Amino acid sequence: MSVCADNNKNNVAILQQQPTCMTVVHETVCVQGIVTITPNVRSGQSTSFCVGIPRIGRCGGELRDSCQFRVSQNICVQIPLAFSATASAEEEGIVC
Repeated sequence: MSVCADNNKNNVAILQQQPTCMTVVHETVCVQGIVTITPNVRSGQSTSFCVGIPRIGRCGGELRDSCQFRVSQNICVQIPLAFSATASAEEEGIVC
């Protein structure tokens, strides 16, 4: 048993320990993030084959050490996203 003072400054006996009051609150929030898609192109094993018949003479154009060309492909990217949030609570004070 404990004793608390009421507003009239009288001591009032509490006959029973009061349990902690619990509640659940809900808040709808909008959670956002930035999604970045990074290109990833890998080369598999290449295969070469002849086009047409052999010819006598030089290749037309400028000789280089290597050739480069741009290749593009439309793709569908499936991105699983999980949205959640965390909450924290801190004591702010008490009014007596």
